[in-house]
Amino acid sequence: MIRLGLCSGACITRDMPGVISTAVGARLDAVEWEANLHVGVGDLHAAEETMIATLTAGLTTASYASIYRAGSEDAGYKRFAALLATAAVLQAPLLRIYARSGAEKPGDFVSELKRLGDLTAKKGITLCLSYGRKTILDDYDKAKSIVEAVGHDFVRLAWEDLPGARSAEASNALKDLGRLAGLVIARCADRGGRTLPVADENDAWRERMGAFKLAEDDPKMSSFVFLGASRAEGKEGEASLSEDAKALRTIIGEIVKRP
Repeated sequence: MIRLGLCSGACITRDMPGVISTAVGARLDAVEWEANLHVGVGDLHAAEETMIATLTAGLTTASYASIYRAGSEDAGYKRFAALLATAAVLQAPLLRIYARSGAEKPGDFVSELKRLGDLTAKKGITLCLSYGRKTILDDYDKAKSIVEAVGHDFVRLAWEDLPGARSAEASNALKDLGRLAGLVIARCADRGGRTLPVADENDAWRERMGAFKLAEDDPKMSSFVFLGASRAEGKEGEASLSEDAKALRTIIGEIVKRP
């Protein structure tokens, strides 16, 4: 079951209640809470308040996102442990992080991801790795081969439309991932990085949602697509979010009805 959510990182100027209000107004199902903006790493009181407020509004906390970089210096995994504890209090089934910038030996990185996956598995949380330019995960094929090498049930990729990638290339990358796609982020940017409405690439998103649906382990379990493009303040931002949500909701509804 594909459900739609909002990356709180797309709402830079809004506080926690404002993010929730925005998500409810767009008739979304879930929120991915951003560590640097709304729920600080290790702030378990804020995490609990946010979790309760999210549930009270009829939403799900689907993911916790941080700029933590796998492979960076973290003695005894203390920073990662704090990140994981915060995600657990939020009741987030997904934890999204990045790879360390700079050169990284694939073998060392694979070993590191296995260790992190073991840590998240103990909490029942799936680790989702974001692509990133100038990191070891800066290419669709390379990222897939690394996560395949990890071979861990709790380590997946957070698919998104990479800047500079052709639309067909991005769509094919999601198809190729299969169950390795832990979540999808719809940033809806053109080749130059300009934010575009989902409706401008309706056919591409129909193809992508179909691939994501086919990759579901269990159709009764939730798979999440997060709207991640930054939104303007006020009515303009609310309207663009609602339009994107409506477009994706229509596409998902068409896919579900297919024989």
